[in-house]
Amino acid sequence: MTQSLSLNLSNSVGGSNRAPILVANEYHHWSQRMEKYLRRLGRDVWRSVEEGPYVPVLTPVQTDGTVTRLGGGQPAMIRPSKDDLDKMENDVVAFYEISCGVAPNNFDIIINCKSAKEIWDVLKNLYEGSEQAQDKKLTTALNDFNKFKSHTGESLEDSFKRFNLIVTKLANAVTVYSNHETNL
Repeated sequence: MTQSLSLNLSNSVGGSNRAPILVANEYHHWSQRMEKYLRRLGRDVWRSVEEGPYVPVLTPVQTDGTVTRLGGGQPAMIRPSKDDLDKMENDVVAFYEISCGVAPNNFDIIINCKSAKEIWDVLKNLYEGSEQAQDKKLTTALNDFNKFKSHTGESLEDSFKRFNLIVTKLANAVTVYSNHETNL
C-alpha cells in the first residue's frame, strides 16, 4: 500500500524530465506544477499554452517586383524561417507534454484537441467549471473565511490546518489576502 501511494505521488508530482500526471481531485496543484514544468522547458513552450499555436506569416515570393506564381496561379510562398520552425516546435512540445500529463482515464476527453491551449482550456473547464461554478466556489470559501472560529477542544495545530485550507481555497478562487489580512 505504501509503495503504491508513493508511486502515485511520484507520478502526480512529475520530475525534471517527466510531466506531472493529472489526478482528478488535484487539478489546481497539477496546473501549477504543469505550468512551472512547461516554463522550465522554455518561455515559448508556455506561451503556446497561453496564446495558442504559433502560425507563421508566409509571404509571396517576389522576383523583380512581380509575384512568382506556381502552376494554377497560386503565388509561391516563402518557407517558414528557422525562428518560425522553432516556435512551431514549441507548440508540439507543449502539446506532447500536457497530453502525457493526462492519465489514461481522462485521455478520451482531450483526444480530439488540436493544440496545447485547447487541451489546457478543456481541462480547466472540466475541473474548475464555468464562471458561475467558480463564483460559487469563491462565495463558499469567503463564507468559510468570514465564519472561521476555532472549535471547542480543537488543538491549535488542527485549527491552523483548517484555516490554512480555507486560505488556500480562497487563493485558488483568485482571492488573495495580504499577510496582514490573513493574520487578522
